[in-house]
Amino acid sequence: MTFSHAIWLAISGGLGTLVRASVAILALRLCGRETPWGTFAVNLIGSFLFGVIISLGRGRIGLPAGYEPILLVGFLGGFTTYSSFAFQSYAFLEQGRPFLAGVYVVGTVISGLVCVWAGVMVGRLGGG
Repeated sequence: MTFSHAIWLAISGGLGTLVRASVAILALRLCGRETPWGTFAVNLIGSFLFGVIISLGRGRIGLPAGYEPILLVGFLGGFTTYSSFAFQSYAFLEQGRPFLAGVYVVGTVISGLVCVWAGVMVGRLGGG
């Protein structure tokens, strides 16, 4: 990795983090503190975008050299958040809400897979 790639990774990761924070603040205002909707939203949006980027990057269009890691590892790495998902699942268990924890975990994983698939399909329609 070159120094310029490292700088671009850092910048794109920072931008992803800022966008995630904005979505989290919006979800907090709309849904209240006790809901994990912000984390759920960023992880599903990130999964969809991952599928689109992979499909376009590895398809007919292709991405210029070095863009895929900047977008996937940098931006989407900063945007999505596994640790918040894990903590929110744990918090439901700690609150004595195991059913809700299970629904959240299974729902997030299945929805994430569907979003990656949908992103790949959209990317293919776009020439990927």
